[in-house]
Amino acid sequence: MGRWVVGLWVASRLAVGVAGYLLVRELGWHRALATWQTQPWTALTGWDTYFYVTISHSGYAHNETVAFFPFYPMLIWLWREALGTGDAISSLAVSNLCVLIGMAGMYILARDRLSERHAQRAILYLVLSPYAFALVLAYSEGVFLALVTWLFVLSDREHDGWGIPLAFACGITRITGVAVVPALALRAYRRRTVASWALAVTPLIALAAHAGWLWHAVGDPLAMVHVQSEWGGKPSFPLVPLLDQFWRFITTHDLFYLARGLTVIGYAALLIPIVRQPVFKSTRWEDALYVSGILALPLLSGVLFSVGRFGLVAFPMAFAMADVGLRRATVHRIFVTFAPSIQFLLLAGSALGYRPP
Repeated sequence: MGRWVVGLWVASRLAVGVAGYLLVRELGWHRALATWQTQPWTALTGWDTYFYVTISHSGYAHNETVAFFPFYPMLIWLWREALGTGDAISSLAVSNLCVLIGMAGMYILARDRLSERHAQRAILYLVLSPYAFALVLAYSEGVFLALVTWLFVLSDREHDGWGIPLAFACGITRITGVAVVPALALRAYRRRTVASWALAVTPLIALAAHAGWLWHAVGDPLAMVHVQSEWGGKPSFPLVPLLDQFWRFITTHDLFYLARGLTVIGYAALLIPIVRQPVFKSTRWEDALYVSGILALPLLSGVLFSVGRFGLVAFPMAFAMADVGLRRATVHRIFVTFAPSIQFLLLAGSALGYRPP
């Protein structure tokens, strides 16, 4: 396990890091930058990284910072204070080390639930997938991936009490923390133990604690929801924002809209093997609930511009893709041939400041 996971982690960091550096050096960045977002880290610390670092210095204010959850900024602050590194190094070190921990957790889950071959293939597909470059950026997906995979490792092994701190951290890392609740609640219903029920409700308690802090800091406990309106967010019927992506592609010929729409459909299609293939029998409904929750959050809010990277933390989709690739060699060849090329194009859009990851 160790060599495979570490090898893919190192190779993917080098590939994305070098590509991002060269893109910015040769073509330039097209958005305003903070003074610390300099080469060679420019491509890896743009967009949302600015807000995470701002929160790590000064907490929340009456601006876009309220859209972001506090656990990743807390880790950035801790790293910076402990080691004295700058903002770029601190934010990148935390996120990328967490990705390594998350990849190890994914491998163990896939190996224990499915097989060694599934585990190897799932990690390979994760780092090659079109949006995997976001796991190299100074973003919170890596932190959440580490927390949620090891949370389920503990839950699978019925160490529910030990998973409670991880569940709380999930709830204050990303809004997707609520997506683990239905899956854990199903397990709690089956196990009927105090620890399993405590584990299931902990992400909601964490979310409530965060809302309470926002109430204290900015006077609005739902500020993280209300700020979404600035980016076009509003309650939506799931099919409406999906169809809107295709309509926008038809009217503007912008390929990014087409990519988002196809991404949602592709992610949803990976629920099919989870539900139908016998190899997923032991955890299929927990996995289906978790993946459905991950997909439902952007669809219900009407904000799909980052739906691709949101799916990176839905680890059962990587397991489903691994199973499909192992059963169909043609699918494997197509994926490993074309997915990295698409990843490079999406990385270019993000690195050059044209589209958020």
